[in-house]
Amino acid sequence: MTKTKALLLASALGIAPPVAAEEITASVWFPDTHPLTRDGYLALKDTVEEASGGNLTMQVYTGTSLLPPVAHLSGLTDGIVQMTYHAGTYTPSDLPEDNTLAALAIGLPDSMTTALAVADFYINDPSMQAMFDRLGIVFLGSYASPQYVMMCSSEVTTLEQVAGKKLRMPSPVHAAWAESVGAVPVNVPSSEMFSGLEKGQLDCAINAANDLKSRSLWDVAKHTTLLEFGPYFAGWQYAMAEDAWAGLSEASRQILIDAMAGNIVEMTQAYLGTVDGALAEAADHGVTVADPADDLAASLTDFIAAEVDALAAETGEKLGAPEPAVLAERFKETYAKWEELMADIPADDLAAIAELLKTEVYNQVDVTSYGL
Repeated sequence: MTKTKALLLASALGIAPPVAAEEITASVWFPDTHPLTRDGYLALKDTVEEASGGNLTMQVYTGTSLLPPVAHLSGLTDGIVQMTYHAGTYTPSDLPEDNTLAALAIGLPDSMTTALAVADFYINDPSMQAMFDRLGIVFLGSYASPQYVMMCSSEVTTLEQVAGKKLRMPSPVHAAWAESVGAVPVNVPSSEMFSGLEKGQLDCAINAANDLKSRSLWDVAKHTTLLEFGPYFAGWQYAMAEDAWAGLSEASRQILIDAMAGNIVEMTQAYLGTVDGALAEAADHGVTVADPADDLAASLTDFIAAEVDALAAETGEKLGAPEPAVLAERFKETYAKWEELMADIPADDLAAIAELLKTEVYNQVDVTSYGL
C-alpha cells in the first residue's frame, strides 16, 4: 500500500495519521553545568520532547564541541545548526540594534525584569524584528545574567584603589566607566579571565560572581566587590534559522513557543542561584566579599546618569543602527513597563512570573505567521 493510500484509509476510518518526527540541532557554548545550558537548553530539550510525545526532539551540542563561541551566529546562518545561543557583543557589526540596547545594561538593576523585557521587546519591536529578518533568523527566547561585579586579585573597594587597575570589562560602555575612574579597561573573553588574573595581566575581572566557582576564579581572585555593573543580555538565548523554523510543523512551533516562558524564568532564577551559592562558599576559599565604598559606588551611579544614554546612541550610530537613540528609549519604556508588571509579584513566585510572561508575550505569538 502506498503512503498516500494509507493516509486516505486512515482518514476514512477516523484514525489520525502518524506525525512525522522532527529534530532540531542546537548549540550552546557553555558547559553542561552552566545554567544557560543545564536549565536552558537541556531543560528545553526535555520539555519539548515530553510535550510532543517524542515527535519533536533536540540534539544539543554543548561547550565548544561543535562551534567556538564567536561562531554561534554564522553557524546558524550557514546551516551548521538550526538553533543557537549567541553573545551579541561578539559580532557587533552584524547586530547593531542589539548592541545599542546592550549598552544600556550597565544601568539595569534587575536580571529577571531584564530577561522578560528583552523577550517582549525583541519579539514585538519592529526594528528588532527587522534585524532578525535581515539576518535570516527567528528570535525565540531571551536571557539575562546576574549582575556583573568585581573579582580582583587585591582589595578594590575605593576610588583610590581602582585607579590604575587593569579591569576586564564586558563592553565599550563598561570600559568608558573604567577610564573615567583612571582604571585601564582590558578586552578579553570571559574564557581568559582565569589566566589573566593568574599571570597579572588583569587585576580584576568584571563578570557574574558565579564564576568564582564555575571558573574557579576564587583561586586567583581573593577579593570580590559587589559593585553592580548590570546584567549581560546581548544576543539571544534561543534563535532558529528561518528555514529551519519554517520547516517545522505548526504543532512543533507552538510547542517551542509554549515552552519559552517557563524555561526563561526557571533558567534565570537558576542562574541567580548559582551566584548565591558561590558567594556563600567564597569565604571557604579565602575570598573576601565586600561592598564598594561610597565614592566608588557614586562614580558608577553618576556615570550611568550622565553618560549611558549618549553612549548607547553613539554605539548604535557607529554600527549603523537606524535611529539608535529612539530605539534605546523604546527599550527603556519596555523595561519600565515590566518593572511595573513585576512590582506586586514575589520574586520567588516563579509560576506567577512565567504566567505573566506567557500572557503578555508568548500567547500573542502566532506561529502561523511569526518569523515566516
